[in-house]
Amino acid sequence: MDLNVIGNGRDQGPVPQSGGAPGGTTCMESIRPENADPIPLRTSPQRMGTIMIRFFGLLLLMVAVLALLWSR
Repeated sequence: MDLNVIGNGRDQGPVPQSGGAPGGTTCMESIRPENADPIPLRTSPQRMGTIMIRFFGLLLLMVAVLALLWSR
């Protein structure tokens, strides 16, 4: 059984030529944005070192607060 047979109703067949401009090209309308501002780039994610320093800093702060509360 040949699985690569091109038949009717399959996506594997050649694209039929539609009534476009001569030479096979299609005329398309150009859509331009209203403003010419550049698209802002994504901010880079934080580094693992920064996250670890913040985590351990907050952990030490909470341990100190809990130690002060427990000693009263």
